[in-house]
Amino acid sequence: MHPERQSSPTPSVTSFRSSMHSESLFREVAGRVLNTRNDMYMLPVDDEEQDRQDIEHRALYLVLDGLYAAPDLVAKAMAPRQNRPSAVLDIGTGSGIWAMDMAREFPHAEVVGIDLAPPTLHSEAIPNNCRFEVDDVNYELAHYADCFNVVHMRSIAQGIRNYKDTIHRVAQTLRSGGVLLLSAGAYSFFGEDRQPIPLVEEGQPGWTACQALLTKVYEIGRRSGADLDAPSQWDKWLEASPFYTDVGVEDIYVPIGPWIPNLDLRCQRIAQLTQIDAARAFPAFKPLLLLGGVDMDTAERWISTAVKEVQQMRPKLFFRWRYVWAVRTKKKWYEME
Repeated sequence: MHPERQSSPTPSVTSFRSSMHSESLFREVAGRVLNTRNDMYMLPVDDEEQDRQDIEHRALYLVLDGLYAAPDLVAKAMAPRQNRPSAVLDIGTGSGIWAMDMAREFPHAEVVGIDLAPPTLHSEAIPNNCRFEVDDVNYELAHYADCFNVVHMRSIAQGIRNYKDTIHRVAQTLRSGGVLLLSAGAYSFFGEDRQPIPLVEEGQPGWTACQALLTKVYEIGRRSGADLDAPSQWDKWLEASPFYTDVGVEDIYVPIGPWIPNLDLRCQRIAQLTQIDAARAFPAFKPLLLLGGVDMDTAERWISTAVKEVQQMRPKLFFRWRYVWAVRTKKKWYEME
């Protein structure tokens, strides 16, 4: 099956071009725009959030010195073939920037980005070999069976009900030798010693709005049914699966702001972009906090205080990214019992 189809037999899929202006895809909460397809995912999908995602993308590009971990595996999987073109699936594409960058890096490949809402892009900005669809990966993926050489999922746990099952079903979409790329940020900030910041009651010594906010986001997400603990199990699930091999994992700690002395120019830029990213992420939590039962005064106080903390770099914080990858085996895919 070729990934560039004109229409889908699957009810969960809506084409990007026909739906990008559809009001049925959106709702407004606390002045921000949210999706209407997945109640677990309570983060914005508006222009402001997609601009933030672009900043985060730029930081992570510098972290990895490219678009992906395991570059040798990806290069092998994406090598041009005569029998059928290479193809990439970006699940949770957000602003679409990763998918479009992949389309430019691999002009011989077809790249498909899917998400709960379409990226707010002008059609002329989209490479000819890139397309977007509205879809929810919590539902079946049979319409993409054996279509892709690379599948990428970054920062989507807030919208995933059962990540282990999702990883299993994604194997159906990967061709033999294809690469699965997973990445996510931790639901904790880390101190100078790279240990999690202790959670302290507000008003007590050591309390930080940053940690209070991220902990509350985690608690509300878990309560809504999101599988937020999954990243700690990704490598174990992949190693136990008959559909994956060559599993790798790497944790990367990124300073929030250039508080570490004598950073080189690249690391300074990563720290600065991460600082900007965090300061923009905190206001994006407001709808989730309110929907999760936090009162307006507390939400606004925590957000404004957290923004000041990262801007002033007090306390000095790290943010941790986890990268996990695996290669699809030749094993024929089957449903789990």
